[in-house]
Amino acid sequence: MNQALGFRASLTDAGLVGLYDYWMALRQSLGRLPRRSEIDPLDLPAEVLPGMIIIERDADLRFWCRLAGTRMREIYGFEVTGKYLDDVMPAGAVTFRKGIYQTVLDGRCALFCRLRFSVPGREFVASDRLYVPVLNDDTDEATVLVGAQRYLMSSEIVGTPDSDGIYSLVVDDTPA
Repeated sequence: MNQALGFRASLTDAGLVGLYDYWMALRQSLGRLPRRSEIDPLDLPAEVLPGMIIIERDADLRFWCRLAGTRMREIYGFEVTGKYLDDVMPAGAVTFRKGIYQTVLDGRCALFCRLRFSVPGREFVASDRLYVPVLNDDTDEATVLVGAQRYLMSSEIVGTPDSDGIYSLVVDDTPA
């Protein structure tokens, strides 16, 4: 079985599939991971943009949000763009989320997860997320993640999350 097709089948939303297909097509045509500047949001499906996120790992190994779509601002109740992960989330969530981001960047692989998280003033929010790695514009290092999120209705959530809030997590192990 084609590993990429198996991973793609785990994606639950047309926007997530659109981002994955776009990233894979760029990766194949370039013969490498795309650079951040080679990702053109205008080429992505329109439904991706409100939930799109670009996260960058800095030299101190901290993650900050270069860009967050308008839906994220609505969910969090404040602008996430420009903020560090550890300024937005509780410490336990930061540790786990950093692990996800490191997996994507160090493995140079796509990752899909369904998770729930707490937002101040709300009980929990659940979402499906796809993260793909891209290269820094100045180096050949994968230090940037492009992500897309779809926030879920409670009727879409089946099962019980683990202690980190994860319902499912799938890594695309297609060779880079």
